[in-house]
Amino acid sequence: MNLEKTVVVNVKFNSSAQYHLEVAHTDTVQNVKEKVSLKSGVDSKQIQLIFAGKILCNETQLQDLSLGSESILHAFQERSSVVPTLDVSYTSTTEEADSPKTASPTTITRTPHQYYVYCKECNLLQVGKLRVRCKRCQEGGIILKREPENWEDVLNAERIHGECKSGCYGDQPAQFYFKCASHQGDTQEAIVVPLKHIRPNRKLVECITCGCVSTPILVFPCEHQHVMCLECFKSYGNVRLNDRAFVQDQEYGYSLPCPAGCMNSLIQESHHFCLLGKNQYERYKIFGAEECLLQNGGVQCPQPQCGEGMILDSSISKITCPNCRFKFCRKCLSEYHDGECHAVQNMESYPAIMSVDSERELRARWDAESAEFIQRSTKACPNCRTRTERSGGCMHMQCSRCQEEWCWMCEKSWNRECQGNHWFG
Repeated sequence: MNLEKTVVVNVKFNSSAQYHLEVAHTDTVQNVKEKVSLKSGVDSKQIQLIFAGKILCNETQLQDLSLGSESILHAFQERSSVVPTLDVSYTSTTEEADSPKTASPTTITRTPHQYYVYCKECNLLQVGKLRVRCKRCQEGGIILKREPENWEDVLNAERIHGECKSGCYGDQPAQFYFKCASHQGDTQEAIVVPLKHIRPNRKLVECITCGCVSTPILVFPCEHQHVMCLECFKSYGNVRLNDRAFVQDQEYGYSLPCPAGCMNSLIQESHHFCLLGKNQYERYKIFGAEECLLQNGGVQCPQPQCGEGMILDSSISKITCPNCRFKFCRKCLSEYHDGECHAVQNMESYPAIMSVDSERELRARWDAESAEFIQRSTKACPNCRTRTERSGGCMHMQCSRCQEEWCWMCEKSWNRECQGNHWFG
């Protein structure tokens, strides 16, 4: 009896056809091309398969692509005899646990994941997978002109272009997106917002608050990139939220700075505060909206069960709430009265920063490279052992001597898991 594991994949061929194919994990790209050839009548030698912005080579096994049931491959008819391919022949590493936890140094240094997301469907912090598609037609059949090197490349629109083979053809902007690794396929529900400040703690940097070494961790965008463990970040965020001591920023909204008081250190994406818990995140959104209203000259009804927001002419001192009809003084926010009153003192725009030990602050800097990391500024090609120095943020290396494509992080042949887990970082 044949016990070989099989899955069903969807192959989109050009823009006119889609084939549902049952394939074995040990099947190669060439096997898939032959099955598409039988369905389409096109010679398998003219068929190319695209996955995550790259053309796949014939020898690649499907198990190396980490395909789940109903995963999508894109195919097109290629009439050119010379086609660049992506070698993904190295078997991928099994994914480790997704949820945040304190980890041993062994676990920290071996984790293959670079990206984390907050999945609202899972209601958890999860490992994220990076994917790419054509921005115009929203299909994955696009061959990139260059690879992403940093967060700006994947979060800012139209920084990277490619040749679309899915129907719109020609030069098109690439659109990068992240999916929750716990979901099969690239469904709309699996697409999530990345948490760019959260990363694996491969450098074993201490938390600025408690001094522990754990992974994943949050790295503030300040000059020294101070590190905080997720448990301390939750405590820090909840205390500041309960005190309504977040900062309202014109660019980043209602946010938190580095606890060391660093300049330009605000969390730049609001979904990081989902880690505070569902109820606290709802409070965060309400407080943020209220703070935005107040900073733009608005007024809130002071009644405890109301809180209605209003934008009024600055000359009006007697205000009647349109919701509860409570009449109050604009200056002191008390029930309206005749005569003088004492206006409520405004809070400082930046809240007091928590106390941080000076020695711990130095040890909690992500930019302070360890001796091990300095020594590893160059690495050897896994094929010919030629030393290579990495420039830029892309993990995809190509040896100048033997042309081997390999992963800077894994120090092995470049593969599909490298591309999804740590394309840049």
